[in-house]
Amino acid sequence: MKKNSMKNKPLGFQIWIIITIFIILIAVVVFVTTIITINNTSDFYINIFDKALFGNLLKLMICIIIVSIIAAKMISNTVTKPIRFLERKVRLIANKKWIKNIKIDRKDEIGKLAYSISKMQENLEKLDKEEEFFLQSLSHELKTPIMVIKNYCQALRDGIYINDSMDDTINVIEEEVNALGTKIGKLLYISSLEYVLEKEDNFDEIELKKMIEHLAGRLCNFNEDIKLELQLEKCFVMGIEEKLQVAIENVLDNCIRYARTYIKIITKKISASKHEGFYVEISIINDGDHIPKEVRTHLFNKFYKGSNGNFGLGLYITKKIIEFHKGNVYIENSGDEVIFTIKLPCVV
Repeated sequence: MKKNSMKNKPLGFQIWIIITIFIILIAVVVFVTTIITINNTSDFYINIFDKALFGNLLKLMICIIIVSIIAAKMISNTVTKPIRFLERKVRLIANKKWIKNIKIDRKDEIGKLAYSISKMQENLEKLDKEEEFFLQSLSHELKTPIMVIKNYCQALRDGIYINDSMDDTINVIEEEVNALGTKIGKLLYISSLEYVLEKEDNFDEIELKKMIEHLAGRLCNFNEDIKLELQLEKCFVMGIEEKLQVAIENVLDNCIRYARTYIKIITKKISASKHEGFYVEISIINDGDHIPKEVRTHLFNKFYKGSNGNFGLGLYITKKIIEFHKGNVYIENSGDEVIFTIKLPCVV
């Protein structure tokens, strides 16, 4: 019971008591040892039970205790001051009151703890902003199709039809429902994606040439206005096939939406460096309009849409998946073309 009650006291108080007891014990041990040594090694004998001597010794011990208490208090304050400082900062962070900086000029464990708390705050602040943006964007993205569906349902109830046709009106409602379902599906996919990626550690060897031929054929063959050109080397990567298919499919879907006449897909094996080994470079090229720099900067952000974008989620999903596979993805303008480039570690 006493141990638990002591543990519940402030750390400074615990250190103060421990140091005080330690100093007093050391003083008593030194004092007793000194008297015993003098009595055993010299002709001079000290009788501690002498009233005058005992009184002086008692006064000395009281002085030692007072000095010990003061010294212990100063030491405990010095030791616990940075901890109290960090505790106040962490309490603010817990209430989402972000602090500009948490700096302690120390290189010991307390300094490392302060650095870790600072990094934790950066990540929490980033997540908080992303959550706020996510909720705002979600509200905006879902509000429009819901309002359209609601208005057309009301129109049907009132006997008002598009082009005086019930079928046309129902078709519009159906299109909005399908679009809403697609948005919700992508949002659910994002919600599960991070959890799945964190838990997934079983990578398989994947032949990219075969995967890309399948995806390109499925997506491009039904679009007669777009010519497809493939220049694919036989390359292998380690990863989760279903996730990589989604990542590449999102880029292809984007290119098909903006291409005028053709799409080219080129894969080649490149050497990064002696230590990093080989990479597979996947270039997905279209002859659509150039993408402005300010758009390229944000194109892979969540809910960011270009001029003809659908939901602003596809390229964000691609980036998350590619980065999980230790690769990277970026976009650039070159000549009359727009080039998406995906780089993934290659199995040699």
